[in-house]
Amino acid sequence: MADKKRPSAPNELGQHVDKVNVDGKVLSADEILEKARQRLKQKHQQRPYDGHFDGHKKPKTEVSSQPTQEEINAIKAKNNRARTNIVSKKPSLKNQEPKTSAKDNRQVSTSSPNTASDNDRATLVKGSAWLSAGNIVSRVLGAAYIVPWMALLGTNSNRANALFGQGYNIYGMFLAIATFGIPAAISKLVAEFDSRNDVYRSRQLTRQSLMLGVVLGIVFGIAIYVMAPMLSNGHDNFIPVLRSLAPAVAIFPLMSMIRGIFQGHQLMSVSALSQVIEQIARIAYMLVTTITILSINPNNWTAVVVQSTFAAFIGAIFSMIVLGWGWIKYHSIVVRSWHPSAPLEKTRTFSMIVNILKESWPFIIIGSAITLFQLVDQYTYFNIMNHFFTLSSEQLEVKFALFSANPNKLIMIIVPFSTSIAATALPMLSGSKATLTREKIQAQLEQVIKLFALVMLPSTLGMFAIAGPLYKMFYPIDVTNQEGIYLLEYSAILAIAFSLFMLLSFILQALSEVSIVIKSFVIGLVIKLAFQIPLVRYFEGMGALMASVLGMAVAVAYMLDYLNTVYGVSLSTVSHELWQMFVGAAIMAVIVYLIVFGFSQFILPEDNKLSVTITALLSAGIGGIIVITLYLRMGFVSELLGNKMRYIPRILRPKQ
Repeated sequence: MADKKRPSAPNELGQHVDKVNVDGKVLSADEILEKARQRLKQKHQQRPYDGHFDGHKKPKTEVSSQPTQEEINAIKAKNNRARTNIVSKKPSLKNQEPKTSAKDNRQVSTSSPNTASDNDRATLVKGSAWLSAGNIVSRVLGAAYIVPWMALLGTNSNRANALFGQGYNIYGMFLAIATFGIPAAISKLVAEFDSRNDVYRSRQLTRQSLMLGVVLGIVFGIAIYVMAPMLSNGHDNFIPVLRSLAPAVAIFPLMSMIRGIFQGHQLMSVSALSQVIEQIARIAYMLVTTITILSINPNNWTAVVVQSTFAAFIGAIFSMIVLGWGWIKYHSIVVRSWHPSAPLEKTRTFSMIVNILKESWPFIIIGSAITLFQLVDQYTYFNIMNHFFTLSSEQLEVKFALFSANPNKLIMIIVPFSTSIAATALPMLSGSKATLTREKIQAQLEQVIKLFALVMLPSTLGMFAIAGPLYKMFYPIDVTNQEGIYLLEYSAILAIAFSLFMLLSFILQALSEVSIVIKSFVIGLVIKLAFQIPLVRYFEGMGALMASVLGMAVAVAYMLDYLNTVYGVSLSTVSHELWQMFVGAAIMAVIVYLIVFGFSQFILPEDNKLSVTITALLSAGIGGIIVITLYLRMGFVSELLGNKMRYIPRILRPKQ
């Protein structure tokens, strides 16, 4: 309305009190109401028909059609591409995230930063729990077979384990090259495509990675069979061992890529279950063939090793059966439906494969770093020892088993904890990188480091405390035990360096910091090689482990410095929590060491398998209860359990 025309004099009040100037006209109240009714009627006639009738009158306007699901998906895809273009041109908008779901085309509701952080923490903990559980069970099974296997082999047990360990070092290296790090890269790329709701490229990635897995498996399976004589280092017994691993190398790339697809979709349970079934099948075949061969010829320990390494192929077959079951059960998630009418960015097949290889090749170093350090020992230790000492080949094989093969099987029970945490964090961090949220990356990095310390500190210190009975439980009780125990204690310390290197390497790769991973590994390997000869000369097997610790420590320091410089995250940012976790783990380790000492000196002083097994298991169980209680009271476990803390007795809950 325009300005009101107010009366200028008292005698005009009666004439103009109900008159108002509207659009240049003086109208009464009744006229204004009539005009409003006409405008309302016009708007009503122009409104689209909504499905309701007024009496018996039919609508005069056209019925508007609702958009189909295909049109909605097309609009979402168009908006996502527009958002990506805007962010690339306007870096200041980088903190604005797309609100699309990673699964089933469901739209995620807007949530607060705290809620998002809680969801990320829950995903990280749940995924790590599944992969850690799978790794724990599979690694425990992978170490448990040592007890009956070594007992069956008797006096040839250390030599057989040394040959078995050397074969598996080459096998691990071939697996790393054959898979080319693609499974971890697939996990990373799948997470990125899901965060962008790019169903077409996710399906294309799945199809091409499976094809690539088949090709790589065939190529490298043939390669290890043909190259076995060259890799034997002059040991004739080593050739059939390597050739027995060729079938496992042929099937492993495809199996690993399927696991990578599941992990990229956060389906960690399937991957974990396949690992457990793989180990059960492998161990069953190993023990059955060992008993069969030794019953025919008790001295044919080389044939036992050949069949024990071939068991990796049997385990892979059963693992593939589990993965096939998972593929069928979660088909709607792994292979999401895609509407051809939706806009897409087509990528040529060759281009997709090249992108996979670009993303994956650094994972060769990450996945095989420990194996490469052990290969340095395998191909240098015998030559160094022969140069400075006069020992028979049998004596050298036993010494190699004491510092490399024997402790490695035990520390590899706990080292995979770090890879489990990293494998879960990898797709999460990749999603954060894709959406360009620095704050989210910082929060997740700190959470990953704390979760790593929460698991690794008590595991490694606990193994150090029970090294004596643990070693005797797994390996023959003879004159070599004391040296083997010392080497296992030092290897437990080395496990922390190995685990932290693996974790940080995965983190940096997830953040696309490939060059830092390569530089850190190269620096660490050079230091290992530089100190290998002098340390082995003066400390023999212990010297090889010391050189590995030095190399890994420098590599870890380099990566931590980069994370601190670029992302503002270092061990000092969570130093208070790390110190508390260390104190809790150290208290547990001291108590456990005293328990082991008391049992071995007073309660079960007999040095036999039964007494050391009881001592090791009982002290480990008590140590677990102690550290869990301490961490509950300190409040660390509450972050993992969340609202499930209500089931914990009040006396064990942290102080308010």
